[in-house]
Amino acid sequence: MASGASSSIPPAALGLGLAGALPFWFAAGAFLSGGPITAMQALSVAVAYGAVILSFLGGVRWGAALGPIDENRRMREFTLSVIPSLAGFAAFFTPPHLGLSILVSGFLLQALWDVTSADAGRLPGWFGRLRAILTLAATLPLVVLLVALLMGRA
Repeated sequence: MASGASSSIPPAALGLGLAGALPFWFAAGAFLSGGPITAMQALSVAVAYGAVILSFLGGVRWGAALGPIDENRRMREFTLSVIPSLAGFAAFFTPPHLGLSILVSGFLLQALWDVTSADAGRLPGWFGRLRAILTLAATLPLVVLLVALLMGRA
C-alpha cells in the first residue's frame, strides 16, 4: 500500500484531523473553567465524542482491509477493526473515570497498530505520522480530564 504513495501528510488530512480534536479540548476547557456547560456535561461530551472517534478509527482499518490483501490478513483486520467500536461503546456506559481510561487506552493502542502498520508498509507512511500527531491531540485533553476528575475537580 505504501509504494508510490507520497510520504508527506496531506494537508487536508492534518487540518481536518486536528479540527476533529477540538471537541476534546472544548470539553477539557469547559470542565476546568466551569463553563459554558457543567462539569458532568463536559465529561459526557468527552466520552461520547471519544466513543464516536474511536469507532471511526476502527472503521478506517475496516476500510483498509478492503484493499488487495491476502484473505488471512483481511479476516484479521476485519476482526480487530471492530474492537475500537466495542471499546467506545463500553466507555460510554461506564463511570466517567473508567470511560476516559478506556478511551485513552483505546486511542493509544489504535495508534500503535496504525503506526506499526504504516512502518511495515501495510498503510501509507504518512498515515502513521498523522495518527501519532492526532493521538496526542486527542489523548492529551482526555488525560487532563481524567487527572482533574481523579483529583476531585468535578
